[in-house]
Amino acid sequence: MIAAWTVAVDIGGTFTDLAAWRHESNEIKRAKVLTVPDEPVRGVIAAIEKAGIELRDTSMFLHGSTVAINAVLQGTGARTALLTTRGFRDVLEMGRKNRPDMYNLFFKAPPCPVAREDRFEVDERLSAAGAVITEIAEEELRAIVAALPAEIQAVAICFIHAYANPGHERRAADVVRDARPDVYTCISTELSGEAREYERTCTAVANAYVGPLVATYVAELAAYLERSGSSAPLLITQSNGGVMTSDVAVRQPVRTMESGPAAGVTGAAWLGRTLQLNDLIAFDMGGTSAKACVVQHGEPEAAAEYYVGGRQNGLPVQVPFLDIVEVGAGGGSIAYVDAGRALKVGPRSAGSVPGPAAYGLGGTEPTITDANIVVGRITPEYFLGGEMRLRMDLARSAVGKLAAALGMELESCALGVIQVANAIMAGAIRAVTVERGRDPRDFTLVAYGGAGPLHATALAAELGIPRVLIPAGPGTHGAFGMLVTEIRHDQARTVHRRLDAFAEAEMGSMFAGLEEEAATYVGSELTVDIAPRPDFVRRLDLRYVGQFHPLTLTLPTACDGLHARIPDLFHAAHLERYGHNAPVEPIEVTAIRVTSVLKIAKPETSGISRMRPPSSVHQRSRRVMFDDGSWHTCRVSRRHELVSGQSLRGPAIVEDADTNIVLGPTDKAEVVPGGHLMITVGGTAA
Repeated sequence: MIAAWTVAVDIGGTFTDLAAWRHESNEIKRAKVLTVPDEPVRGVIAAIEKAGIELRDTSMFLHGSTVAINAVLQGTGARTALLTTRGFRDVLEMGRKNRPDMYNLFFKAPPCPVAREDRFEVDERLSAAGAVITEIAEEELRAIVAALPAEIQAVAICFIHAYANPGHERRAADVVRDARPDVYTCISTELSGEAREYERTCTAVANAYVGPLVATYVAELAAYLERSGSSAPLLITQSNGGVMTSDVAVRQPVRTMESGPAAGVTGAAWLGRTLQLNDLIAFDMGGTSAKACVVQHGEPEAAAEYYVGGRQNGLPVQVPFLDIVEVGAGGGSIAYVDAGRALKVGPRSAGSVPGPAAYGLGGTEPTITDANIVVGRITPEYFLGGEMRLRMDLARSAVGKLAAALGMELESCALGVIQVANAIMAGAIRAVTVERGRDPRDFTLVAYGGAGPLHATALAAELGIPRVLIPAGPGTHGAFGMLVTEIRHDQARTVHRRLDAFAEAEMGSMFAGLEEEAATYVGSELTVDIAPRPDFVRRLDLRYVGQFHPLTLTLPTACDGLHARIPDLFHAAHLERYGHNAPVEPIEVTAIRVTSVLKIAKPETSGISRMRPPSSVHQRSRRVMFDDGSWHTCRVSRRHELVSGQSLRGPAIVEDADTNIVLGPTDKAEVVPGGHLMITVGGTAA
């Protein structure tokens, strides 16, 4: 039988989503099941069985999971040892001494991820240029490794200035692997080729901390695919929006921390290109959290730095991430009254077990989902297309307890929960727009995830965003994003050179060397549904001499006289980001970067446009409360019954198989090609 399907599965905190593409017919299948937190592979199996796909008929299996990030957030990773240069044992604990909240008088630094007794110094030293000052003391190293506690499951190796010469790190890794083959071992320079020993150490430690868990999980998933008769390659989504082979994922699991959210942004960017929309805000609200990321000029915004676990308590890592801001406001986020008798929402979530009270699985605390049911925005009998019936009585009971504690009416309390959640999520969107010097009114909001379309028009109205785009299959859009991604790998090298003294030939030679390294990571050995060779994107980190933080500039391809144009391109980028520039100031290159991209065969569309209405159309109306506290009678439609070009006027509810879409009283919507819904926001929050 011909392998006909590409399958993508995304594990979230509450639901596991599947999207599959049949090559010959361009058919898209979707499935959504509850996540099994303790055994995530069971959720994957359930989604595949629900979709009715035979894995022996697949040509590629793409996957994103929360295994790595959950290990960091929950503190369930491996006991890790750190080998570092003598004198640098405490770099990991000292950090940068930055205060993430400068006015918090009670701030406490997070605990060091590696206990001091598990951090070991090795005699070795390199210069900043990579010259050997002190050879690595191998006998001392062997003694350290032999004395490692039996409980150590992973070893991270980070030597000072190793980015300029990884030889000592590689030799140390060989010694560890020879003596303790049972221990997961990684070196910093395989993850990052950049200076800043604290960030590079954190990157290596984070990678080692989650390495054994990810390796075990990937092995279990690969074994399941093999038992199911699939010979399809297993590709893992990474935080830069691309995918990588499972072998690379096991060696570099730190790159998978935000795999699911990044795939959704990739899908939003692809959708924007198909509809000729270049400037988007990707907004993903699932069951546990909400995420926002900007897509500008057709490309997702990348982060200059990223903290695994959040800026307050997280570890900075030096691998590429999309600039995604995440807040603890999802459908399962729990509402409560704090010590000051104020209404709060999140970040604690009911997850998939026990879930919101309305699920009837044992949850009793009020959540955002319960609040939406109480005000009429979710159809209890059509949740997941009618496969899962929600309990209105349990939702009202849970929210009623909160209302009693606050002395409020039931429906007013439910609306308050929604408004508090919207304020939190609006803050995330402001963080990636206003706080980055961008006007949200210049963008289209792409809302997806199981809860995103419920809140999208309200957020757009609050922020002045004129249009909201709801993709086809919004509840599984993250999984669909994997179907339209590429195999990617990023390489970088610290440089620190004045641009006017950086010869074009030398720069070109350094780029070529990085491209050769990057090409080895993109799965060129794969032979199914991919391009024969990778493309490359070149970037420079630039700053004015005397500045601390650089800007990353993507260099145009096939451009005559490019080297001479770099200063003008940087001045323009600096003006766009900061509102000013200094054309007379000298420019410094701090790093060169290369991204290798290997294209994968992908679907032409994410949905199907119905050209004529079905023989029977499900229409009815119900009362829904909106943000002004008034009740409106809303027309209720089923999304699969809408036809291409059809228009809708608010107030209205559109029931989708995996979400509900809310149109405010002055909103208008139109079904555009591909079955997507474009909403013009009328200015009244929904």
